[in-house]
Amino acid sequence: MLSAWESSPLPAGFLHLSCLLSADGEVVLTYSQWSSEEAHFAFLVPALRDPRDPRVSGVEPVRYRLYRSMRDEQQTDTPRCVITATFDVDGPERQRHIVDRLVDAAAAIGSLPGALSSHFHISTDGTRVLNYAEWTSIEDHDRAAEHAELDELYEISTQTRGVRSTRGRLYHLYGGLGR
Repeated sequence: MLSAWESSPLPAGFLHLSCLLSADGEVVLTYSQWSSEEAHFAFLVPALRDPRDPRVSGVEPVRYRLYRSMRDEQQTDTPRCVITATFDVDGPERQRHIVDRLVDAAAAIGSLPGALSSHFHISTDGTRVLNYAEWTSIEDHDRAAEHAELDELYEISTQTRGVRSTRGRLYHLYGGLGR
């Protein structure tokens, strides 16, 4: 997919595309950023109609917008892995509620070695939440999980009414393209 983007003129409003490969080899995650929803929609609709366009899979992607982010300003390392967590939720109020609870709990935990940032996205249709967390390594993430430092976050994500945790994944950056 990345080569198809590299060999095509960049659409109006396109900002950046990251292609990530899951560690289990099952999934390719494309994370694109656009100047506006309108710019993305103007590209997406014609591309979805053309089955030969290799830049899209033929299935309309879930559209998200960034809701909240956390970054450890003391960390200057380069992210070497991304951990995603996704949730199905019962509407926009539940989206904001689960994200706010997770951000507040993470702030109370404080800095974790190797945790660089966490970006919470809410779907524009009100049904999903995506957490895109950058870590210096999978070992740092696993160490935090093994030492129960992430237990409270796990409990919140699995015990909040109107929120259903779905499968999270570990990804490594394959490549990116941007203006």
